[in-house]
Formats: sequence, structure tokens, C-alpha cells
Amino acid sequence: MRPLTFSDDKGNQQEWLPGGPRSAVDAFLEFVDRHRDVDNASFGIEDGENEEALVLLFDSGAIRRTKGAQNPRTEYRLVKNGGDYRTQAANFIRGGFTALDRPGPWLPDVAGLGRARLRSEFDGSVLRRTHPRELRRRLAVLTFVDGREPVPVGGVTHFGFGDGRGDTVNAWFAADGRGLVVTFDRSSALDCSGDARAQAGLYEGVAADLVEWVRDVPETDTTFTVAHPDGGTLVAATGVFTFSGPCALAEGLVSRLQETGLGVEATGVGRLLEGFLTVGDFTPDAVAAAVDWWSAEDIAKGFAAAAALEPERSGGAPLEREAVDRFCQIWADSGYNDRWDVHYVLFDGDTVEEAGEDRDELLGLVRTLGLERVDAPPGAATGEVWVRTDPRIDAELGHWS
Repeated sequence: MRPLTFSDDKGNQQEWLPGGPRSAVDAFLEFVDRHRDVDNASFGIEDGENEEALVLLFDSGAIRRTKGAQNPRTEYRLVKNGGDYRTQAANFIRGGFTALDRPGPWLPDVAGLGRARLRSEFDGSVLRRTHPRELRRRLAVLTFVDGREPVPVGGVTHFGFGDGRGDTVNAWFAADGRGLVVTFDRSSALDCSGDARAQAGLYEGVAADLVEWVRDVPETDTTFTVAHPDGGTLVAATGVFTFSGPCALAEGLVSRLQETGLGVEATGVGRLLEGFLTVGDFTPDAVAAAVDWWSAEDIAKGFAAAAALEPERSGGAPLEREAVDRFCQIWADSGYNDRWDVHYVLFDGDTVEEAGEDRDELLGLVRTLGLERVDAPPGAATGEVWVRTDPRIDAELGHWS
């Protein structure tokens, strides 16, 4: 242990020396409790000997770490809950700058922190917590209700509906589960359909194969297309949401929200889509109660048409018992479900090397069982594996948790 200095934004300081009656963690938390106020919400721990520091930014819901006095390396990270402040302070006191590496991701500047905050806020949204399997089912029904059918082309199915006033939802999902959802709200301040470069910018960061789904598509009642700066056309959007991993905002959309100071609600996703996802019992009556875009007759016909084409929902083909048991064993040893029960998260925080042969075996089991593996979120460790939950596996995991 080494000497530490505690400080705040009001100029208060306290030295802590090893060997005293109170631990460094308790002494620091006592310092925070004594001085924290509505106008005093930043508290630091400095290790002068190693030229390292940690600052708790209570007002910003973040922490900042610094290494070096000359040309210092400074990084930021969001804090998930109040207990996280104590945990990170204890980690820094115990092991310094590098002891904070694992609970990332760490961001290089305040702008990056702002983008991370937008993503974190979206992580609690209705769209994020809706399983893509159920999302696709409801999108199919709403497409029929709107008087059209889901269109499969080259292994990718297009869903689309609108409010009758030019505001639309379009979605494309591939057979492997990767998808793209696009909202277009003409009344939104995010509508940049008259500026080809700005419109293309909203799609920045979306995987190239997903962007191809919205390039040069036939214009319909739901797919309003605009010019692309490189030639051809692009589906107009005010919201772009990717499903190559956990549902996420496109990087270009995050940047635009940050530039304009707008929230995710400006994309129109709440009004145009999430109202259909919040209802637990997705019935014609629920849809009729949610919006006034369609007649009761259209809604009833749409549900009937979707039901006629929907395969019997028996939960899927039986799975190989040995493979199921081994998958569940690895999950019990090295995994958990994300907070919305949309994904199995395995080898959280591990590198590929740390996960080792068990990870290779897991990937083989995912293929054998026909599960949908998706990309891990940005900033995840290289060994993390994210797999969409499956009711057949869920039924077995109860015996292993």
C-alpha cells in the first residue's frame, strides 16, 4: 500500500498513510460523505508516487482515471449503479490504474462518454429488451395489417408498415438472425432526407452487408428512398437500429443525437413501433387500442393472414440431448443471461486465450444446436460469446442454474 491524497472540487484535501487505524477505502468514503453536496460532486484519489489518479464524477454518472504527469493518459467510463463507485475506488486503492482495466470499456474523451451514455440509455428501451424472435413475429403481423406481405429476397425478409401519413417502419432480417430496423418520422428534427450526405451519415457504422439491404431498393408505400452521395438511392431514416449483435443504435445515429442534443425518442421508434412491443398479449384488440391508423377490419384480416402463414409454434425441432447438456454445463460454469433474457452471455470479460478450448467447444455446440450467435457489444473482451436465447434451451437451464 502507498500514500494517497483525497480531494474534491471545493479544494478540500486529506492525506492517507498506510498503517493508520482506518483502511484507505473507508477513509475515502468517509471523506466523500463529509464533503459531498449538490454543488460538490467530484472526488478524487491521487497516487503521487505512481502518478495515477481516479476521479468519481457523481453528477455525470461516470469515473475518470489518469496515468502520468507529463502527457497524461486520461480515460472515462460510465458507472452502472451507485455501488460501482465504491467498487472502482476500492479497485484503484488496491491495485492502481491497471486494476481498473477489466470493468470497461474505457473511453478516450468526454465525447466518447456522451456516446456511451446514449447507448446505455437505449439499452433499457423497449426495442432493446424485445427478443428479435418476437420482434420478427410482430413485424410480420403488422406488415399484413398494413395490407402487404413480408417479402423474402435472397435469404433476407423485408417487413414494413406505416401510419398512413408518411411515417414508416421498415425492417430486414436474414435467416441467421442479423437484422436492421429503420424508422422514418417526417416531423422529427432528425429528418435529413433533403441532404444526401447527412442521410447517409445516419447509417455510419452499420455493417456493409446490412447497408446493402437499404441501397437501391424499389420505392414503396413504406420505403421512401433518397439520393445517396455515391450514387443510387438509400432508404430515408430518422432512426437506424442494428441487430448484428444486441440491438443497438447505429454509430451515425448516435453521433447525430449527440450533435443535436436530441434523445432516442426523436427517431420516432417509440410512437411508430414500441407501442406494439409493450403489450404483453399481442392481439387485434391491443393493436386497435394502440393506434388509429387501421380499421378494425384491416387489423383482423392482417392477424388472420399472418396466422395462416405462420408455422405451428411448437418450439422447434428436438435438440440433441448430449449437445444440450454440454451447452448448459458451460453456461452454468461460465455464463449468464443478460438482464432482458435476450442473450446468453458466456466467458464475460475473458480473452480468447483465457476462454480456451471450452470456447471452441461452445461455438461448435452453437452450430450443432442451430442457435443464433451474434456479435458481442463494442468494448467486450475478445473471448466473450453472445447467443440469442432459445425456449428449448431455456427449458433445460432451469436444472442447471
